[in-house]
Amino acid sequence: MKFYMKLQDWLAGPFSQKMQKFMQNPYMHALQVCFTIILPMIMVGSLASLVNTFRNFAPWLPDLSLINSFSFGLISIFMAFLIPYTIMESKKLQKQKMITGFASVSALIALANPQYVDGNLVINSGYVGTGGMTVAMVMGLVIGWLFSAYFKHGLFKKDSSLPSVVVVWFESILIIFVLILVCIIIGQNVDLFSLLEKVFSPLAAIGNTYLGFLLFYMIMALCYCCGLSAWTVWPIVCALYLTNIAANAAAVAAGQAPIYIATDELVFMGWCCLGGLGCTLPLNILMIRSRSKKISTIGKAAIASFIFNINEPVMYGLPVVLNPVMMLGYMTVSFVVPTITYIVFKLGLVSIPAVAMMMNFLPQPISTFMVNSDFRGIILWAVLFVLTYLIYLPFFKVYEKQELESEQEVNTLRKEETNG
Repeated sequence: MKFYMKLQDWLAGPFSQKMQKFMQNPYMHALQVCFTIILPMIMVGSLASLVNTFRNFAPWLPDLSLINSFSFGLISIFMAFLIPYTIMESKKLQKQKMITGFASVSALIALANPQYVDGNLVINSGYVGTGGMTVAMVMGLVIGWLFSAYFKHGLFKKDSSLPSVVVVWFESILIIFVLILVCIIIGQNVDLFSLLEKVFSPLAAIGNTYLGFLLFYMIMALCYCCGLSAWTVWPIVCALYLTNIAANAAAVAAGQAPIYIATDELVFMGWCCLGGLGCTLPLNILMIRSRSKKISTIGKAAIASFIFNINEPVMYGLPVVLNPVMMLGYMTVSFVVPTITYIVFKLGLVSIPAVAMMMNFLPQPISTFMVNSDFRGIILWAVLFVLTYLIYLPFFKVYEKQELESEQEVNTLRKEETNG
């Protein structure tokens, strides 16, 4: 019991403090905010992809691929604007944040080296979509750092008689001119998109291995059950997942088989998040059947949210968060489920998803079937559900016993007060 108390104190104290400090870094914060704001645009593209999936069964449905192209397909432009914009906002440079975002978008397009063909500006669509995410991310961080440092010092004295908006105009002109000029020169001489793809390919390769796949999932799970946001590592994970699903879709379009397992569709819509991160739907079933009134009541109240893969009521209500007994079960599930899932897909026993959807709120296993239209995936989902139930069972029983004893003590005290 002392070990559990010490562990709980460490998780709630030093560990949480260090993680929160890391998350509050302006640059990390900018990445988190960026993906949070962009998410609706990704989901619009995912909805279009979902409708197009049904065209396999109902060809009369309209082709909505252009909606995907003009939402999810422009993700690098959105990132190029939002990352430096948020950095400037975090550093209290409110008057300069908008022009910094505009300058970053201009820089991205200049780096893509667009060409004029018959009076039309032609640009590689991949560079403004998922293929340009790495450049947009790195460039956005660099521009955010550069512009924040520049505007903090400025060209004019702080007590200048000129209106502040005029000062921002004149200070912006020089740095934006230099930025765009440099990006045009780089874009015309170096394919920065391909170069950065090669530079970061070792990291992507690690993320696509079993260890990388497992590590990303377990870090998100650990953050969640420690009361921290899984968004801490989401920018890195999301960049990998979006790139992979786009590569899978391109492979299928070229008549090849998809090969990337680490995608949002597989992890969150398919097999690694049964009811939410950590596969807590089976745990909710255990709670509903509990002999503890408190646990049973929370379980019944939470079941509706699980239809849409929202598990906060259980994570904070049972709780799992900062509860050493349940955290151990939660992290065991977060190791076993991704491991089995990765092995099954690596062996080709179930088809790898190749359509970008990212609609994690859809009920499972309906969404599980939709991501790859493979009935074998439903069987895998059912096996993982039963296995997760059995893993959670002993940990849950230990915690349930503690709660029953606590409830018994409370009831005894109430009876004594009534009789007294």
